[in-house]
Amino acid sequence: MSLEPAPWSRLGYAHIFAHVQQRAGLQLPTCIPAAEEGIARAMARAGEEDLGLYLGRLASDPGAFDDLLNELTIGETYFFRTHEHFDFLRHQALPELRRLRGPEHTVRVWSAGCASGEEPYSLAVLLMEEGYGHRMEVHATDISRAALAHAQQASYSAWSLRSTGAERMRPFLRMEDKRYVLASEVRHRVRFHYLNLALDTWPSPESGISGMDIIFCRNVLIYFTRPTIAAVARRLYESLADGGFLITGPSDPTLAGLAPLEPLLTGWGVAWQRLPPGAPRSAASAPPSFPIRAPAPATPFTPPPLPPLPPLPVAPPRPPTPPPRPPRPAPPSVTERLEPARQAMERGDWSHAAQLARAQQEGPETAAMAIRALANVNPEAAAAACAEATARFPLAAELRYLEAMVLLGLGRLAEAERAARQVVYLEPALAVAHLALGHVLRRRDDLAGALRAFRAAEELCAALPPDTAVPLSEGERAGSLARVAHNERVRLETMMTREER
Repeated sequence: MSLEPAPWSRLGYAHIFAHVQQRAGLQLPTCIPAAEEGIARAMARAGEEDLGLYLGRLASDPGAFDDLLNELTIGETYFFRTHEHFDFLRHQALPELRRLRGPEHTVRVWSAGCASGEEPYSLAVLLMEEGYGHRMEVHATDISRAALAHAQQASYSAWSLRSTGAERMRPFLRMEDKRYVLASEVRHRVRFHYLNLALDTWPSPESGISGMDIIFCRNVLIYFTRPTIAAVARRLYESLADGGFLITGPSDPTLAGLAPLEPLLTGWGVAWQRLPPGAPRSAASAPPSFPIRAPAPATPFTPPPLPPLPPLPVAPPRPPTPPPRPPRPAPPSVTERLEPARQAMERGDWSHAAQLARAQQEGPETAAMAIRALANVNPEAAAAACAEATARFPLAAELRYLEAMVLLGLGRLAEAERAARQVVYLEPALAVAHLALGHVLRRRDDLAGALRAFRAAEELCAALPPDTAVPLSEGERAGSLARVAHNERVRLETMMTREER
């Protein structure tokens, strides 16, 4: 990708970033001035003032390159960051691995992009808590040698303990010169390696990365170009053992369609699994097709000479060319196939609409139509249909939204909250999802959470032209839904003010 059209103040900055992009796969930063400031700071620490000379320095000095990478990326980490990921390992991934591998299996874990080490050390402590003290391998890699050196020192400030879950680390820390030093029983369980994720040098036994049961690759993919993300996704899949789990960060791009990983939608987001052989796949995880190169033959093949051909007979006159066949009509679209069901819905013939929708080829659109129809005649059946459909299409936001609304109507509030939060995760800009979450939280007496949800719905609708149809709102306009969210918010604020008095 050419970087010159970007608004760099000097072409030398573009050449420096192109060098970083080639070696580390970083995407073009959204804020060019901030990137230039970072390059300038790294140049100052390297004692270089000339951009051309600094570019040469980067090619020959690994330390200078590491320092620049630290400026262009954010190595934000702390112990047990995003505790939901660790809860997922404890309650779902590790029990599943124990079932697949047996109780004596040695769990292999990899922290990809480990930065200063808090993540792999947190993983080691979790495994120790779960009884894997002598049956674990924890690998940690990073592209920054400076970060790896810091991680191996295992000396941290109080800032690394700022999450609630970090309290679990305190039994393994001792204070030395106002720093927290990690106990050797945890340090010795983590193996640190240099690894550039953008290079095709892994997985391999030489890199130590292969046959992993659990991979944490969080908030790393956000820095990569799209081709680099696709290549890394395939290698992450190849690095997993059958049945292994991959955890990415909440801001990382989806891996759907980039590798044959099974998406597992949870209350906090999507985890990924390399399914064991024979396990059923969902429609959202159909593996992409990867080109297979045929091996070249060892020696060229020379065909033997052919005998001379006999003279050709005189061909009879050709019959007249038949007129061309009219082109086959294109198959009807999903919208066209669902039109009879939609007409039945408009007549209020809910049962017939559900039957018509279910008669079509199964997909998220047909499932949503059937659920909408069922909800009007048999909410319990609609809830069961939601559970079945969301299992088949876990990344379909409309199905999760319908599930939240059906469960809300049935008074199954805990399940409704989980479904609503999943919709907000899948489609953060979907106003009706925030509106549904607000209604659920208000009924669960979480007034502060409901207030935030209604405010988000109001702001999303207010940002649209008033006459715009809001997605999944049955034709409601943005102006109307903004007023609904506004009124709900004001009513909650009034209620909370009265309670404070």
